[in-house]
Amino acid sequence: DEEGPKDGVTSVAVSPDGRFIAAGSLDRVVRLWDVASGLLVEKYDGHQDSVYSVSFSPDGGLLASGSLDKTIKLWDLGTAGHPAATKCRHTFQGHKDFVLSVVFAPQGPWLISGSK
Repeated sequence: DEEGPKDGVTSVAVSPDGRFIAAGSLDRVVRLWDVASGLLVEKYDGHQDSVYSVSFSPDGGLLASGSLDKTIKLWDLGTAGHPAATKCRHTFQGHKDFVLSVVFAPQGPWLISGSK
């Protein structure tokens, strides 16, 4: 199936407004699905290894992904529910090992990550 992950899904998150589901997968791609239609909205490809965690920002405008490539990527989801085509806003480097979890704080500017 061209739309679904080639390998297993490792992490899922629901957008704050409930409109989208993000999924990280072993095939290094983050996918964004529309809940109402069940259709794939966007594929975010940029990690060099499996994606183990995904998290939406509290306002729903950003999606963070953590990977076995030791990076965290921030993806710009666009405005008004229209995702921006595969736009990586920033790549955070500096973890010494796999990034296994990421989460945005519900209030404030914090993105928190966990590593091996």
